[in-house]
Amino acid sequence: MISQAERYCNFYGRYENIKRIFRFDIRYRCRRLHEVLDELGIGRNGISVLDFGFGAGDLLASFPEDCSLCGVDVSPSAVENARNKEMFKKFRKAQFQTVPEHNNDEFIHEKFDLVLSSHVIEHVDDDAVLLNTLKSRLKDDGHLVLFAPIEEPGYIHFHVRNCSVQTLSQKVKDCGFDIVFCEGSMNINGHIWKIITIPSRHNWPVLGKTVNSIRLFTLSLIPYKMVKILDRVFGVLGAGPRQAMIVAKKHI
Repeated sequence: MISQAERYCNFYGRYENIKRIFRFDIRYRCRRLHEVLDELGIGRNGISVLDFGFGAGDLLASFPEDCSLCGVDVSPSAVENARNKEMFKKFRKAQFQTVPEHNNDEFIHEKFDLVLSSHVIEHVDDDAVLLNTLKSRLKDDGHLVLFAPIEEPGYIHFHVRNCSVQTLSQKVKDCGFDIVFCEGSMNINGHIWKIITIPSRHNWPVLGKTVNSIRLFTLSLIPYKMVKILDRVFGVLGAGPRQAMIVAKKHI
């Protein structure tokens, strides 16, 4: 199995803007993130934000321009891509840095008001080490926000672990945080898609990419508000969530 650093080395580059058009899941996380921050009364203006595993940078770019941003990722193409993006030049401060895959602590030592990590914890060797690293970069009154996929063992063969809302919440608590919000979502991305996307999750030649493209294209057509409604409907019908979201503070 190739390493995560190798897998994502050149992932962010040519066609990135085209791919983002169909990333309904990223758009959902951006919208839901800010909804939850508002619900919790967590201010966003003029704050410092760290995104560990920032990828294409959408979560960071969704904050007000008077914020100070820091993006960290194992992918050199993610860092190079972000440094060249005009949208980040409008911010008060925006810095991007690669981090070694097997040493999550080797990046800028600063304290941030908000620390994000989206769909990363399932990739790292030791989730407790990652959570403690993120805690060390968080101000005492700051907040940690985690997103993670909920899936069955072996569903995505290169994920190191599987999460549920319950197991992720417990792991966060065990690492010295207090949970202030947690939810399961993206029920719409489960049910029939769990079967249809098997070829893409196991890298079947041709068919895998074709099926995944159909999934992304279809789901990207559904407006955000309708996704939330369908999530509730599928939840009632017994289709479980496919994503966990946790907001936490340091236990003082």
